[in-house]
Amino acid sequence: MRARIGVNGLDHNHVFEIVDRLVKAGAVAAAHIQEGGFLEAFEGWQTESRPMTFDEMLADDSIDIVVTAAIPNRRADIALAAIAAGKHVVTDKPGLTTMAQLDAIRAAVAGMPGRPWTVLFTERYENRAIAEAVRLARSGAVGRIVHVIGAGPHTMWAKRRPDWFWDPEATGGILVDIGSHQVDQFLTITAMTAADVEVVAAAVGNVASPDHPAMQDIGSMTLAAPGVVSDHRLDYLTAKGLGTWGDCRLTIVGVDGTIEARANVDIAGAEGAEHLFVVDAEGTRRVDIGDVVVEWGEQLLADLADGGERLMTQQHAIDVTDVCLRAQGAAGPWGLAGSTS
Repeated sequence: MRARIGVNGLDHNHVFEIVDRLVKAGAVAAAHIQEGGFLEAFEGWQTESRPMTFDEMLADDSIDIVVTAAIPNRRADIALAAIAAGKHVVTDKPGLTTMAQLDAIRAAVAGMPGRPWTVLFTERYENRAIAEAVRLARSGAVGRIVHVIGAGPHTMWAKRRPDWFWDPEATGGILVDIGSHQVDQFLTITAMTAADVEVVAAAVGNVASPDHPAMQDIGSMTLAAPGVVSDHRLDYLTAKGLGTWGDCRLTIVGVDGTIEARANVDIAGAEGAEHLFVVDAEGTRRVDIGDVVVEWGEQLLADLADGGERLMTQQHAIDVTDVCLRAQGAAGPWGLAGSTS
């Protein structure tokens, strides 16, 4: 029997990516709540999806998965209600925005089999260069990993943004929101848990958004775990001339070499996205990722069917969120206090 999806949260366009992969993997978009900025586009796309209230969705035993890309600070309440109703939850990142929400999720899934709460970190699961870089690092291709560097620049596109985008109370802040991709990659590469990680330094700031003073348009965090350090920068400063939404990069330094993934663009001139480079004892080479398969949808549905954790463990989703929240909570102001430069 095909898994059936109910969507509550059409506020971020990642909902299309999530639902599309699940449908291609064999699920059915069965129902949706009629609210959110992308409601009209969703209804024009998934024409067989039936509108219903959330209470109706929770009571409908035929709905197996609740997908949410709601305003981030609303995602936890949606997830908690769905888990209590026996549904599997797939949430856009960030899965939630406060430590109190994370504590509630921990309590809700404690002792439950499999992974009832999935946070989809699309940068690793959707980008084949990032996914293959992580796999190579974990396979020992460049030896013991000692440094991970992540960059997650985004384009502001200010005129397209909804009001909630500018409010860190709604988004959780830049380290919780887009920083979740980098923390996911760091923990996956190193097989570390939140308990292993110390937030050494973190900063957030508003350097280019004077019309929205609460907005965090730049942030950084330095994380340390046994034998490895990780540095990450996030921002909304991508220049219009780049030609894509951000020059996201992942650099992995091992004792025997380096791996670098450029997710969206090779500024040296190669066409397209998903570029991967390796430097090791044999030389410097570009890695062909043409045979790498994006299969997270199939893995998730298999996990749903048998209570497995192929895609990620439940603990990993919790650990990534925990580290991001701690970094956001520890963040000081960007730059030197009182600087006039």
